[in-house]
Amino acid sequence: MIAEINGINLFYQIIGKGEPILLIHGNGQNHRSLKRMIDDLSTNHQVIAVDSRAHGKSEAGNTPLDFEVMALDMLSLLDYLKIDKYKVIGYSDGGIVALVMGKLQPNRQIASVVIGTNYHVNQIRFLPDLFCRVAYGAAFLLAPFSRFFERMKRQLALTIYHPHMSEADLQKISAPLLAVVGEYDLISSKDTKKMVHSVQHGEMVIVRNGLHYLPRQKPKQLLQLIHSFFSNLSAEIHK
Repeated sequence: MIAEINGINLFYQIIGKGEPILLIHGNGQNHRSLKRMIDDLSTNHQVIAVDSRAHGKSEAGNTPLDFEVMALDMLSLLDYLKIDKYKVIGYSDGGIVALVMGKLQPNRQIASVVIGTNYHVNQIRFLPDLFCRVAYGAAFLLAPFSRFFERMKRQLALTIYHPHMSEADLQKISAPLLAVVGEYDLISSKDTKKMVHSVQHGEMVIVRNGLHYLPRQKPKQLLQLIHSFFSNLSAEIHK
């Protein structure tokens, strides 16, 4: 399905029925990269799976791409769908989008799960950062000759130049947050710990032997963590 959001056509799918969960993929991906999560969560939730701006079937538009623009797209899509309160699961860059959403409109977010997510640009380890910079340089050179590389350039620029959230920004996030990070993730557990201590209600799980690609590497364990987090949250609400 297509929604005209903030001057672009934003692609999304709705799968299942129940409490709404917004699912946001990582950099260079689309909603299909989280198919296992969609199939599992849609058995008892209404999953809104979106292709972020400049990803998948969604348009890039002419606005400079950053995480605040992408977060506003998601919030506007929820408005379009007449969804006020929501849960959100964001993987990698999708987690950054979820953090910014929680900062901008904290009262709407019921809970969030962020997976392999940094909140500041300087939190990516050296070698992955170097790889992104080399890839960005190649995409920059080829962008004038190819729409594919133009889009790739914009996507990689997100990793190189963004985000720039502070601990003060994170303190605005009032919904319970679960941060999941792999033991050998691109993002250090130390920085993830700082994140969960900065939000109002945060907790962290380090997945043993986990890499950055937890949705593919350890999907069952990841889904167990998500279900447990949401179940405990529901139990707390109904006490």
